[in-house]
Amino acid sequence: MLLVCLVAVNGAVQAAVSELASHPVWLQLLHAGQTPVTAENSPFYLAADGYKHPQNELEATISAFKRQPDLQCRYPARRMFLQQHAPNLTFTRVECAEYQQYLEAFMTDSVSLIYASGFLGNPASMFGHVFLKFNGNQQHDLLDNTFSYGAQVPDSDNKLAYIVKGISGGYAGHFTNQKYHHHDLTYNESELRNLWEYRLNLTRTEVMFLLAHLWELENSTMTYYFFKQNCAYQLAQLLALVIDEPLIDAAKLWVMPVDLIMRLNSTKSGKPLYTSVIFHGSRQQSLYDHYQQLSAKQQAVLKDIIQQPAEQTTALLAQLREGDAKPVIDTLYDYVALQDVRLDELPESLKEKKRLAMVRRFELPPGQVDWQAYQPVAPHNAQLTSLLQAGYLDYPEGSAATFRFRASYYDLLTYNPGRLPFSELTTFDLTLAYKDNQKIAVKNFNLLKLINLNASQTGLPGDDALAWRLAAGYRQQANNCQHCGSGFVEGFIGKAWSPGSQFVIYGAASGLATSSNRLGGNVASGGEVGGVITITPTLAMSFSAGHQWYLNNLSAHRQYVEVESRWLISQQWDVRASFSYLEQAETGVHISYYY
Repeated sequence: MLLVCLVAVNGAVQAAVSELASHPVWLQLLHAGQTPVTAENSPFYLAADGYKHPQNELEATISAFKRQPDLQCRYPARRMFLQQHAPNLTFTRVECAEYQQYLEAFMTDSVSLIYASGFLGNPASMFGHVFLKFNGNQQHDLLDNTFSYGAQVPDSDNKLAYIVKGISGGYAGHFTNQKYHHHDLTYNESELRNLWEYRLNLTRTEVMFLLAHLWELENSTMTYYFFKQNCAYQLAQLLALVIDEPLIDAAKLWVMPVDLIMRLNSTKSGKPLYTSVIFHGSRQQSLYDHYQQLSAKQQAVLKDIIQQPAEQTTALLAQLREGDAKPVIDTLYDYVALQDVRLDELPESLKEKKRLAMVRRFELPPGQVDWQAYQPVAPHNAQLTSLLQAGYLDYPEGSAATFRFRASYYDLLTYNPGRLPFSELTTFDLTLAYKDNQKIAVKNFNLLKLINLNASQTGLPGDDALAWRLAAGYRQQANNCQHCGSGFVEGFIGKAWSPGSQFVIYGAASGLATSSNRLGGNVASGGEVGGVITITPTLAMSFSAGHQWYLNNLSAHRQYVEVESRWLISQQWDVRASFSYLEQAETGVHISYYY
């Protein structure tokens, strides 16, 4: 009878362990279904096959906690999991001095997910970045602790090596703990990127659970993949420990930081996943915000100070009343700080202008300028990042149906708050056409397309950069032929002007190289003009026109015109109308679904 009871008890325990081993939180703690975790000093998995067999790892963990109680200090998240889901299991109580010091250093009961907008100047940063900030009790959040996931990239690797290794899994990825001021300096000050802080709706126990697992991952690495197991993916997996809503789309073969931000529109137990959104503008954004709040006279005086010799600074400021001088001086500080980032060394004249402005500021009554806070639309309200589109094209001699798939990310007309204005970043953008009972043909395929018009919002000297475009792929050589495609690389470089925040125009020198051309030329050069205008929040339009001559066949040339308008319906839908001329006119209407 005793033997029968023991067998029954052991069977019940084994069944409970088996059920617990398949718990989603336990699987997340083991990073099951991901690349295995590799620890530097000691194995991350306690069972030899723990990565592949969660039940064996659970049994090994329970056995290790009983046999060697100090291991509870190495795996505090596993201990918390067992205490919650297997309260009948008892372990020897241990004091974990180092772990307690770690928790005390954070002094936190809340956590924020921070999104850094994209930076087209670096392939590692084009799609943005996300990291966690643990909000402490310090008087300033610059002293808060953060955790960020990224690749361990040797200093000797160039950008091409980074792209190849990042895509193929040639780097190890790891979580790093830094003070928030490090990210503020990197993103806000140096790279001039805006930050968006989402205060997550988590309990203190859930925050402690996240910290416990991050402690377990100390000195551990996982294989880094640029398009999949990247910062957004790993943070989504980490947050899955305390949020039972899917934070990444399992059907997608790629994950981007903004995809994680979009998922914050979901709810947790009927409540929003975040409690508030805080905008941290870049050094450049600070200049733009303050400049737009100046009167026309104040803007004119600021321009004169920047353009005229330093010795005129005091006299120019004297033209303004005391209340009008303060905002101009503050905006001048913003301008000088921005130039300090952009230039290797500030000109002595600019340093002197700042000094003279400071002298004038001390002569004025104390008190800060009552600036109006700038709160732009947050990025979780943008349109989603992948696109399916169906369209109808009309030609002089017939019509065609089109189907388009774009893996990511946004074009000049995409509703894109939180991203770089007047820019485009698209990858794997394929359009197929079916025309007049002919075979389906590739109309256009952009492997990569980058546009940054870099339009100045102030017109101040030094607050501008070159407008540029770079694209590569395969496309039809003209609208009046369906099976005459060729590979291409094209781009332009020029200058953009922004008469207002909703309108930009540009002019540029353009270039094109094609793998074949029915006109007989393979390399072309010429000029292009174009622009983008937001007419209303829901209606926008882009246009471009160019003329190029083939350098290896000067008798041949190429003219093109493209006009497209977008009517925004929602985050997931818009309708577009298009006109194109490339040897033949073509008009179209398209309905787009974003996911």
